[in-house]
Amino acid sequence: MRVEVGRPERLTFGDVQRGPDGVVLSMVVAAELNGLTARRDVVSHYKNGFDDLALFFTDLAEHWRGWSGTRAYRSIEGDLLLQADHTGSHVELHFTLQDPEFHNSWSARGKLTLDAGEELTRVSEDLQNLFSPLQEPIR
Repeated sequence: MRVEVGRPERLTFGDVQRGPDGVVLSMVVAAELNGLTARRDVVSHYKNGFDDLALFFTDLAEHWRGWSGTRAYRSIEGDLLLQADHTGSHVELHFTLQDPEFHNSWSARGKLTLDAGEELTRVSEDLQNLFSPLQEPIR
């Protein structure tokens, strides 16, 4: 399963890697902008996986009518940075994808414009599904 944010320019969250207990260990985040594609394996937080990323988008979706200031997310190693600003009927999502050890050497930055209502709700729900614990097979 993959979660795409934005069109045609987009961020994609997918290729989730899980430990033997089903806990999310990492995922691949890809940015596609005007012919540029950047990919990065992003490691989850050892305590809460990517719950904070899912909650970031849930918060945006719940406040789709607007908020003041900038809302931000930073992955545990600083290789994925997100900043969201509400501009009326849209949300501008600024992102940085980088190697945290060599962020002065390379980074991919961009901006996506998202609909403040249904698009954010879909992304929030899709991320929750992507990171949800695996269910035990029925025997």
